[in-house]
Amino acid sequence: MKLDRLERWATVRHFRLAIALVEYGSILHAARSMHLSQPTASKLLQDLEEAVGARLFMRSRRGVTPTELGRAFVERSHGVLAQIDHVSHAIDALGRGYSGRVTVGCVLTGSSYLVPAAIARLRSSRPDIRIKIVDGVSAELIPRLIAGELDFLIGRLSDVGSSPVVAQEALFSENAIIVGRHDHPLAQQPDATLETLAGAAWMLPHAETTLRKQFDNLFYRQSIDPPHATIETVSLFNILWLLRQTDLLGILPQSVAFDPVYSAEIVRLPAFEPLLLGQIGISRLPGVTLSPAAQALVQTLREVIDDTSQALAG
Repeated sequence: MKLDRLERWATVRHFRLAIALVEYGSILHAARSMHLSQPTASKLLQDLEEAVGARLFMRSRRGVTPTELGRAFVERSHGVLAQIDHVSHAIDALGRGYSGRVTVGCVLTGSSYLVPAAIARLRSSRPDIRIKIVDGVSAELIPRLIAGELDFLIGRLSDVGSSPVVAQEALFSENAIIVGRHDHPLAQQPDATLETLAGAAWMLPHAETTLRKQFDNLFYRQSIDPPHATIETVSLFNILWLLRQTDLLGILPQSVAFDPVYSAEIVRLPAFEPLLLGQIGISRLPGVTLSPAAQALVQTLREVIDDTSQALAG
């Protein structure tokens, strides 16, 4: 492959064209989406394939189809464009007098309370920092972190797992507790059996999450089928709203459930022991220096964690 040549002349248009060709399956439609003429798009693709030294797309009367190499090139093109977009936003922010922009990925366990609390505190001293929060499960967020779309990810470190392409920093350990609204029929039954609880209506994390598997194992260990989820969600807004307004039971990190904002309406079900979440922390790309804005958010997260730990200990 003539990668040295590719590095010298490849432009954003080449990467965007490759992505558009996969999306539209047609040189004509891809060209129109980029406001190019079809001959220009064809020439860009030809130059790209000559630089790579291999066919990236197969042509036919029905359009274009990526080869295996083409699919790999497009996958990496997303990462290249994400990095360019990140630099562009940083330059724009400096030009406008802003301090920077942060994009953080948040998993329900460990991020629910911490990230908004840290943002609220940071804004009091650094209101010029712009922050984008991307919620999801680890399986969705880790590829976006690796692609450069996220500055860092906060959540349970065991969900991310050990990987040479991801560096981790443990911040604290936390438990999850089973909760319901204050006057839920089961809230005052410390001796409720698992069979009774299995028949309740539940709002649970997605089946593929570690927390959901931990919850299900509580029942499997007693040879009981775990309850079916009436609703599956990791959205803190949805969980808190539905817990307070319905008879649904759910799972929350204890730092959220014990927060004074919610504790008057949400209570822990005494029949369940807390679920150990393990270490909550930050996952990021090794060898990549965080921007000053991202560093400021991380430092504020540490401060919020210290305050929360002291409050729970008291």
